[in-house]
Amino acid sequence: MKKILILCLVIVMAVSTNAQPPKGQGGGRGPGKGGRGANKEKIELYKIQFTTEKLALTTSEAEQFWPVYEAYKKAMKEIIETKSNDEIQLQEASLNARKKYKTDLKAVLKTDERINTALKIEREFLKKMRNEMNKRKGFRA
Repeated sequence: MKKILILCLVIVMAVSTNAQPPKGQGGGRGPGKGGRGANKEKIELYKIQFTTEKLALTTSEAEQFWPVYEAYKKAMKEIIETKSNDEIQLQEASLNARKKYKTDLKAVLKTDERINTALKIEREFLKKMRNEMNKRKGFRA
């Protein structure tokens, strides 16, 4: 009886240690697990492709659009960092940044329809990413 119990314990321990991914092979989250920076880069490249296709940007438009977009993202990040403790100021500063972004985009995208699409694109991209993540996890979207 003791031999069977010890054998079962050894099997359970062997199975549980094999179930753990080796360190450094991206099996978990956090530093030293690898892959996180590469995933962020892939997402950023996918976002650029998604935005370029949605806005139907030409090469010259893309060269003008991306610096404007990056300035907008930097401004929004700064607003969130400085105004996050006051919801009204946060909303007001965000709206002002979006208005400035819309004005800056007018020179690049020309039409109001394309500008409105550019203003909505972040939300669309996040929705698409959320749906993709849910699909990969087995949830229905």
